[in-house]
Amino acid sequence: MEIYPDETLTPFLRGKINIIQKRDKFKFGLDSVLLASFPKIKKRGKLIELGTGTGIILILLNLKYPQLNYYGIEIQKDFYDLSVRNFKLNNIKVNMINGDIKEIKKFFKPQYFNYVISNPPYFSIDETKNSDLKGEVSRYEVSGKLEDFISGSSYLLKDKGRLFMIYPTNKLSHLITLFKKFKIQPKRLRFIHPSISEKSTHFLIEGMKSGKEGGEIVEKPLIIYDDPNKKIYTPEVEYILENFI
Repeated sequence: MEIYPDETLTPFLRGKINIIQKRDKFKFGLDSVLLASFPKIKKRGKLIELGTGTGIILILLNLKYPQLNYYGIEIQKDFYDLSVRNFKLNNIKVNMINGDIKEIKKFFKPQYFNYVISNPPYFSIDETKNSDLKGEVSRYEVSGKLEDFISGSSYLLKDKGRLFMIYPTNKLSHLITLFKKFKIQPKRLRFIHPSISEKSTHFLIEGMKSGKEGGEIVEKPLIIYDDPNKKIYTPEVEYILENFI
């Protein structure tokens, strides 16, 4: 597959997969990889990612769960095209839509999916001084707020279906409030810490559509670095980045 001058080809997992990325645009980060490692899926079914970006999350999930039927929706045309190329490059079948999650009802019937996964934008427009947010859709709520992602997920999920997300820890209460508003019950949480001595910066969460309260699980913390100064990963994170499955 041709790689254009403004692109770079990134081998990952010791060459198990390859990701085309734009040199001057948003690139996938550790948060996407950790989110892809979080789901525990035992049954077959349909899974959709809201906001696919480069496609890295679905590519990683396919390594672990090849039995699933994969879908994705991406509003940015350049990232939509990029993810389609990445899926083809890695021989993965994904039903992709170039569209807006706020118009999700145009594309799917309600309760169509067993699983939804999303790494939504973390920051509101008010949290930046940059007046020109073109190209910042992946980081800032330019095209969709957290509420749009969660309400869309609730619409798409079957009863007892699962939603997987990652989000900043300082916005935990906001996310939980929206989960409850749209009838998604938090069921599993894991807090991410840069090092064992630092406070949590992000959290992973699994919610169940129309689930009952009770039985929630808070897993042991996920520590990123053994030595943050030397950027030495913990054995768990190193394993995820080297092997994933």
